[in-house]
Amino acid sequence: MSQFNWRQLDIRIYAVCASLMISLFTIFIPDTLNDDAYVYIRTAGIALDDGIAAAFQHYSWATYSLLIATVSQVGLDLFSAAFIINGLFYALLVYAFVSIISEIDNSRLTLTFAAICVLVYPQLNEYRYLIIRDIGFWALTLFSVWLFIRHRKTRKFKFAFGCCSVLILAAFFRAEAAAFLFLIPFTVLLDKQKNNKAKKQIFVHLMATAIGFSMIAILLLALIGFDIPSLFVEFVSVYEPFVASTFSPNELELSALSTLLFGEYAAAYSAEYISIFMATGLLAILFANVFNAIGGPYFFVLVYGAIFKKIKIDRDLANAVLGYILINLVILFLFLFITRYLTSRYAMMICLLVALAVPLILSELYRQALEKKQSLVTAALVLFLSYCAADAYYSFGDSKSFVFDSIDWIADSSDKSRRVITNNHAIAYYSGRVENYDSVLKFLTQDQLLNAVEEDLIVIEMNHEMTRLVESDLIAPNLKFEIAFPDNEDRRVSVYSRIQL
Repeated sequence: MSQFNWRQLDIRIYAVCASLMISLFTIFIPDTLNDDAYVYIRTAGIALDDGIAAAFQHYSWATYSLLIATVSQVGLDLFSAAFIINGLFYALLVYAFVSIISEIDNSRLTLTFAAICVLVYPQLNEYRYLIIRDIGFWALTLFSVWLFIRHRKTRKFKFAFGCCSVLILAAFFRAEAAAFLFLIPFTVLLDKQKNNKAKKQIFVHLMATAIGFSMIAILLLALIGFDIPSLFVEFVSVYEPFVASTFSPNELELSALSTLLFGEYAAAYSAEYISIFMATGLLAILFANVFNAIGGPYFFVLVYGAIFKKIKIDRDLANAVLGYILINLVILFLFLFITRYLTSRYAMMICLLVALAVPLILSELYRQALEKKQSLVTAALVLFLSYCAADAYYSFGDSKSFVFDSIDWIADSSDKSRRVITNNHAIAYYSGRVENYDSVLKFLTQDQLLNAVEEDLIVIEMNHEMTRLVESDLIAPNLKFEIAFPDNEDRRVSVYSRIQL
């Protein structure tokens, strides 16, 4: 019997296995969770206790939470279920990333660099320690990119079928996937590389499948009891105030904003240009967010590749990826224009597509280094990837152990009947004394503290606003200081008791 040759095994299998192993650390070596995590966990708990309808009433985009609740049925706690789901989505994302690279350059060297680059991408892998629905969206959308490329190459209907079905699944995690579903077919019509017959065939396959799948999905959801119109209205209602303030601004607020930006005298002449001023500023915010999401190390690799023309991608494949990038840019700008805010997390999908060029550039550098026997370049590549790995998986920020120290103190040193009032989600959840632990606000109010009853514990994660509040003349006499974490000198969390005067 011939011996099995491990070198012939698909590199994507190695990459997926490595990703799954890395994901285990999120379960066995957990980090401080994001605030959104508690919303998803609470919604999952409601789904288990009160059913799907109650879960959607609590949180309108409850699909991710329902998935967490379903996986937890095998005997896992909700947090472990969430990390397992995220681990599987990361594995799919890694598989899709390397698969797209294989369509550009199928050499084993380039695919190895692709696997390493996606596994040590700092901005991407930092989210492994969070519980967010975006990971499912990224993985499924990136997988749809690969299927879209395969369909453009082969024109086989199975790839159109796969691309549209995956995007519908992605839409259950973030609504932007629906925009990709219906806009991506139109990008084919703009492709000058293909003849009209080929473009029409690809377009019809994709659009017909998208419409057909969408109708089937809506019908199935309606049959199992989902009120689709109500869900849509609720989703739109979240953004309605933003839309109203953007397209029907209050004249007094607009005048005050013009005076603040341009000064009282200049506002009389420049106020009519405020929309242009804001649009330009928001565009700058968009590109700053994209840069921040790409991260310095990969950004400079991309700049190097562009300047020295190290990126060689087939035009047809580049057009496919560019279509996704342009659609995503438009979505992000509209979101930013309406809501006035954007986080790097929202720009990650664009960054993943742009980052496809990184392993191509690095593999080309390594080939040249081998040919010219430049050991210094090889050493620099090893150092670069090592730095990225350390940045991705090791936190250089302050330790958050003080949060869990305060939770331990609450459990060991206070009567379990004492109510807890806090502005920290982890403290609210793990203390077990805050019913709506997912709804705590970052800033406690004066009324909350004054309305607390005697012996209530006030546990505050301190910041400038909270320090001013507890030291104010109205609040300070009503609070008795108990303890601070990590210590009295560095009060990151302060514990007070409510007293009656």
